[in-house]
Amino acid sequence: MLTKNDLWEYISGQKVKPEPAAADGNALIEAWTIAYRKARSDLILSIYPLELSQIRGCETSRAIWLKLESIYASKEPARKATLSKLIHQRMQDSGGMKENKFFDAIDKLEGMNIQINGDLLIIMLLYSFLLREF
Repeated sequence: MLTKNDLWEYISGQKVKPEPAAADGNALIEAWTIAYRKARSDLILSIYPLELSQIRGCETSRAIWLKLESIYASKEPARKATLSKLIHQRMQDSGGMKENKFFDAIDKLEGMNIQINGDLLIIMLLYSFLLREF
């Protein structure tokens, strides 16, 4: 979303705030500030409300991004084990299939380059439905 809206550079730190000494300094600073605020807002609005406490204290958009990256892009064994536990989550009666933690866990595992065999994925999905019944 940030790339689509040409705002990623503000999060990545590639587009830095212009110096006031520039010829048209105030206009450049104002334009940068507006875009920076949009980028920061898009980033914060993309975070689940229950997870906002994770970024409390982050002063900049870059700090927010780095904090989220350190939490969710971790590829350490403990993180993988935690995600594998989510796969054993039973399907919830409420909410759509897309909202289920099962699919979130699969997406996160794939994001860590952990490929799951299609047959195994089907078995785990069926197992999550069976757990729901009991």
